[in-house]
Amino acid sequence: MGLRLRNPLVVASSTLTGSVKKVVACEKAGAGAVVLKSLFEEQILQETDRLAAKLDTTAHPEAHDLFKGMGSSYFLDDYLKLVEDVKKRVQIPIIASVNCVSPGSWTSYARRLEGVGADALELNVFLLPSDPLVSAREIEKSYLDIVRRVRKSVAIPVAVKLGPHFTGLAAMTEELRKAGANGITLFNRFYRPEIDIEAVKVVPAKLFSSDKEMPFSLQWIALLSSAVAVDFAANTGIHDSTGVIKQLLAGAKVAELCTTLFENGIDYLQTILSELSSWMDRHAFASPSDFTGLLSKGRSANPELFERGHYIRSLVGVN
Repeated sequence: MGLRLRNPLVVASSTLTGSVKKVVACEKAGAGAVVLKSLFEEQILQETDRLAAKLDTTAHPEAHDLFKGMGSSYFLDDYLKLVEDVKKRVQIPIIASVNCVSPGSWTSYARRLEGVGADALELNVFLLPSDPLVSAREIEKSYLDIVRRVRKSVAIPVAVKLGPHFTGLAAMTEELRKAGANGITLFNRFYRPEIDIEAVKVVPAKLFSSDKEMPFSLQWIALLSSAVAVDFAANTGIHDSTGVIKQLLAGAKVAELCTTLFENGIDYLQTILSELSSWMDRHAFASPSDFTGLLSKGRSANPELFERGHYIRSLVGVN
């Protein structure tokens, strides 16, 4: 997206990137960039409502609305200060992440984040297609409208973090590019519900990813990276250097890491970098750019393998 990274390892948006101390630790461990923990507008609104509910507004009813406005600004300012403070302490690119629910907030948050020094934005858009009265095209239009508004509001690079719920993912990524997206992150790993059959209630599902989830993003990055002129970031299920190398070969410019750093510690970045370097030496690659996209569909001698070929092989064992 025009950012200069010392390597393709990016610490994904999470509590690992939610404080100055933790971001400094990410840089020290070798991260090429970090995506700050997402700023959720819903979280701001809920926290503001919770505090406002404790007010005694019988004397001054207007105090409730005043407090809500000031409260929202307070929580946003806290995030803006995080960006400012982090920028003073590290040299690696800082990518702010936002998730909004109201149309105007996307642009206002984006402008303010750019103003305090964010190097780029990752729009963490989540519109679940669960309403039978809302068509796929209406949902896609909402994504595109958000990107267009943000693109008009800021000059810094803008990436869109997508979930897998798109019928025409290739066409959608191309439309996002035309709308102004510089990058696409595949895929957003949404929190999922689980059911406890003994307690007979809905509970949160396992938070962390499994390496078995990676092939889905790997396939789509291989299919799209040579077809759509944006930079792709691989996300979900990348747990080691092997996963990073595979995603880069498929066409990802960076690999976003999260679960493996929770499980193995931030310093595991050093292990991944060392193994990546060793692999590059064995294969005579001087830089990740020498092999990025080497096995994407567009550069493959057998591009059909990324589509029906692999499907048929897995079902009937054809070699």
